[in-house]
Amino acid sequence: MTSPLLDEDPPTLGGHRLLSRLGAGGMGQVYLARSPGGRLLAVKTVHAHLAADARFRERFRREATAARAVAGAHTAAVVDADPDADQPWLATAYLPGVTLRQAVSGTGPLAPDTVRALAAALAEALSCIHAARIVHRDLKPSNVLLTADGPRVIDFGVARATDENTHGHLHGHVAGHLHGPLTATGAMLGTPGYMAPEQVLGGPVGPATDVFALGAVLVFAATGTGPFGTGPLAVLLYRAAHEEPDLTEVPRTAGLRDLAADCLHRDPALRPGVDAVLRRTAIPDSPLWWREEPLRTLIADAAPGPPADPGPPADLAPRADPDPPPPTVVAPAPAAQATTATPTSPEQPDTTLRAPATAAPRRTARRRTLTRRAALTAGGGAAVALAGWAISTAPGGTGDTADEDTLTLRAGKDTAGATRWTLTLDEALGDGSGSGSGSGLNGLLLSGGTVLVHGPARGTTLGGAVRAVRTSDGTKRWHQNAGTPEPPALWGVTGGLLVAPDVLPDVVGVTTGESWPVRDAWPSATARWYAVADRRLVTLHTTGSSNDPELRLRTLPDGTSPRTRKDVPAWLPPAVSGWSLLLAPEPAALDDGAICLDARTGEPRWTYEHLRSADRAVAAPVTLPRDGSREARFALLTEESELHLIDVRDGGRAARPRLGVTAGRGTTALGYAAGTGLVLGGGRLVGFDPEDGAELWSHACAGLDASWPRRAGGVPGPVTADGVLVHWTDTGTLQGVDLRDGRKPLWRASFDATGQRPPAVGGGLVYVTAGDEVRALGLRDGKRRARWSLPGADGAVTALAADAGGWYAIVGGGSVRAVNAPAR
Repeated sequence: MTSPLLDEDPPTLGGHRLLSRLGAGGMGQVYLARSPGGRLLAVKTVHAHLAADARFRERFRREATAARAVAGAHTAAVVDADPDADQPWLATAYLPGVTLRQAVSGTGPLAPDTVRALAAALAEALSCIHAARIVHRDLKPSNVLLTADGPRVIDFGVARATDENTHGHLHGHVAGHLHGPLTATGAMLGTPGYMAPEQVLGGPVGPATDVFALGAVLVFAATGTGPFGTGPLAVLLYRAAHEEPDLTEVPRTAGLRDLAADCLHRDPALRPGVDAVLRRTAIPDSPLWWREEPLRTLIADAAPGPPADPGPPADLAPRADPDPPPPTVVAPAPAAQATTATPTSPEQPDTTLRAPATAAPRRTARRRTLTRRAALTAGGGAAVALAGWAISTAPGGTGDTADEDTLTLRAGKDTAGATRWTLTLDEALGDGSGSGSGSGLNGLLLSGGTVLVHGPARGTTLGGAVRAVRTSDGTKRWHQNAGTPEPPALWGVTGGLLVAPDVLPDVVGVTTGESWPVRDAWPSATARWYAVADRRLVTLHTTGSSNDPELRLRTLPDGTSPRTRKDVPAWLPPAVSGWSLLLAPEPAALDDGAICLDARTGEPRWTYEHLRSADRAVAAPVTLPRDGSREARFALLTEESELHLIDVRDGGRAARPRLGVTAGRGTTALGYAAGTGLVLGGGRLVGFDPEDGAELWSHACAGLDASWPRRAGGVPGPVTADGVLVHWTDTGTLQGVDLRDGRKPLWRASFDATGQRPPAVGGGLVYVTAGDEVRALGLRDGKRRARWSLPGADGAVTALAADAGGWYAIVGGGSVRAVNAPAR
């Protein structure tokens, strides 16, 4: 459903002028806006189906009023709201930055004095929240935002629907965790590893609950892992309720260990109040630690400036970040590819109700499972109820059982342009929002005659599932439970094998669902990226409490000849040519060079010697294949927009021109198609000559996420077929370019609604979605061949793929639709 707000010129809401669309969540749309006085805001609008619910409106009104009472230097203020409007909305301060999780993953644990200063800031923020009679209930590293103005506690001020129509699920990243009176009880909501014992056991929660979470956050900031390690949900919940936290690595300096121990006391009455925490941690003239390196650079790189000129709304679709700042208060953090390649932590993920599958090495022997001794000494009905609840709701293993099936198939017609089949998510699973938060269907991948769909698993809101169906009729090939409900960012198919390190523990045959013996190729939930180099599976992930990157190499499909390189730099996803991998460090990495590794042995072939000490790669490198006139080359782009063309054979520099793009981390990508090198960045799409790097042509481009979908391993790539490239020039105009002579476009097509998704190409047609419709255009002429309206599909199309037979899409987060190609 399109927003009526965008029909205005200029679009406004409550006097606030909408500048661009930041994204969407289960509750509604999120816009960057400017107040009449010039203040930048994040404005959230509510979906129509929620706005029509009187109970939701009342809850929204009460909680928005309470949230507006929160004021403090370390919170994100709710500045305006209108719960009685036809389309209810709420505005918060716009705060670009990075989360504490991203900061620790990118730079390592914080120094003791910095952790102490952080504790003071968080205590001050919680004091303001509690003064408004609000309990946060989900304080965790991803809800602590580091900005250029200091740390902020976020995600406490937006209502969530709680009636039977939402099944108690959180509504994506737009949903907050504001839960009424200080002593409210109810559903077990929170993040395992940061939840207080009273939350786990279903008791009353209050300010002391947030103090417990504060202690857990401080442990993470000081060590890189939480106080209860990692493991299955049952284990994490049991530890929080019945075991002492592991504080052995928390430094005693600045009183941190004692403070953490006091905050993490199992008895709420024995924890210090937030005012007491503030007195113990506040110091005069506290340094502005977030403005010191390396945090200053990390924050600056991840906080793109808002548009200076209002102009029409531009689509800034959410990036693939496993741990993005919630859109309720911030713009989505740029992808640090992995955002998704995204820096992650090996311990319990920050996204609410998401479970890892492995534990940090130092805790494995002690806490691998619930031991018999632990079970016998637990005692009490609460312990038995906890164990039963946790085990019953923990993500299941792989397998194919009827009970796990969550999608209902409805057959369609074989005629041209008709719906071939539809898969509908059970109403009892997810809210159908398509928010990409695990609440509905959130991933779709097309491989030959198979459609792969990711969504929630039956019996738990904490796990996900991957289902493979036939493109011909939608019937099931196989089903496997996944470890997380989060959308897969790295998955892809190579040689008939599905590789999805962020959701599946094994490599799986696409048509059979059989798990191949490529085990231990990556620890669960820590993979940054993967690549395949001539049948060698290469993965980079973080491991252990230090978050040190580690490179692993295995042979597909049997996992033989394993090789491991430890203590490697935080490399970007590589360019691949045969056995050769070009690896360049992320901008924040300390290593300055780019290196070519042999995928068979993991040993260096050569080092590229032509980077200056200040040079940093700004995007994953690409391969420029051999075209008969030259050897294959690697292309590497730096932050200064310098394009390095590197000979694969010996690492010699072939050229180093400067391109007319503004390169930025997370907003720039390299590509190659039909003999032409491509760079997308800074609102421009540039074609260059692979021979000498000379710029051939340039066109306006709406942005990376709107035009280039993510390929296998998490790297974005262009949409091309038969020598034609298709991209959005702005949020309402699609363009086709002939790569053999790209100076003038082949065609342009205009749309009244905002285009949010990259187009898909199949059978000589371009399929594109904007607003509540899908169109089919001719690949070479852009003429409309067919149009499908999707009225009432809240959220419209959230994933789109195509082949010669037609198009496939997730519609509204609650169904998968296969539609036949139109008649020729």
